Amino acid sequence: MNAHMPTSSLCASYQEFHKSSSLSKIALSDQRSTFPPMSTGFVSKPNNTLPNDTQIQDTTASSNNNCICNRPASHIVCTRCGFELVGRLQKVCPDHPKKLALMDHRECPNRLCKSIHLIEVSLQQ
Repeated sequence: MNAHMPTSSLCASYQEFHKSSSLSKIALSDQRSTFPPMSTGFVSKPNNTLPNDTQIQDTTASSNNNCICNRPASHIVCTRCGFELVGRLQKVCPDHPKKLALMDHRECPNRLCKSIHLIEVSLQQ
């Protein structure tokens, strides 16, 4: 509020503005009835057609060739301190670059080391 202008004059100027407003009182009270403007009065559902199951299977089969998201655990060794553990080294999947496995290791779990120089040795023979 303006300290130099009395409260009654503020209310009066607001009422004058409200009276001179171009919006009608009906439009102010029920704005939902005017938005969105539609001739039929209801929203029609989109006519989407889903591809056949065989098409979906073909696309997922081709993408699984390069996917490393479900690879098995391996033996991980830190080249700086020699710490060893069994798990997975964090890598970027070529098919899912935004997917991140939270249990994958990107640094040495040793509290004194925390090096990022880890190597992965496969446990499978």
